[in-house]
Amino acid sequence: MIDPSIVFEDLAAKANAQQRKSLTVLNAVLAEHHAAGEKNFSIAEIARLSVAKGGPSTSTIRNKTGMCFRQLIEVWAAKSGMSMKKPINPRLKSNSVPKDNELLHRIDDPALRGVFGMIIAERNRYRNELNTLKGQSDFVIDLRPLKMPPPAKADDENVQVIPSLRGVLNESEIEALKGAIDDAFIEKQGWVVGKAGQVRGEFGPLYKHGYVNAIKKVLAEIE
Repeated sequence: MIDPSIVFEDLAAKANAQQRKSLTVLNAVLAEHHAAGEKNFSIAEIARLSVAKGGPSTSTIRNKTGMCFRQLIEVWAAKSGMSMKKPINPRLKSNSVPKDNELLHRIDDPALRGVFGMIIAERNRYRNELNTLKGQSDFVIDLRPLKMPPPAKADDENVQVIPSLRGVLNESEIEALKGAIDDAFIEKQGWVVGKAGQVRGEFGPLYKHGYVNAIKKVLAEIE
């Protein structure tokens, strides 16, 4: 551990008269700060105390000619087991709660770490979308009724004619319905389709009775 008094004497010997005076005031301030058991040796804090005693200011310490002042502060900070950085207040919530990346690094299992990484990324995406919506003050809601194709005419007036769903669903929506009940897809997911059209997964029911049957009827109507 370097003795601050030795560093002070060395710096004072090399300094001009004005710097020597400022170094003397600063050294006294630092010695008092250390004796009081203070831990904040940041330039801003030391300069505040220094100016009150007629010593160098923040700008004087930070500029190119202030190297001698910074060296003196650094050696006194080291003597107190600190650095010139302002110490973190442990009582602040933002400092006591680990950041997302810190939490991820604490997870040893790489697979589990990847899952939590995806959850955090999804959370951030939703948060960004929410913030975007908060910035919009005007919303336009289209309340116009959905245009349905006119019903086909029937020879028998007692026969009810249902309009074709092909005019309501587009091709991508039709393909989505087909994919939802595709045998290969269901088998790949490890699901089972019951007689009543219900779908069950590994941990229980996924879709209620009639799910598969209803989609098949819709597709049959379209085709």
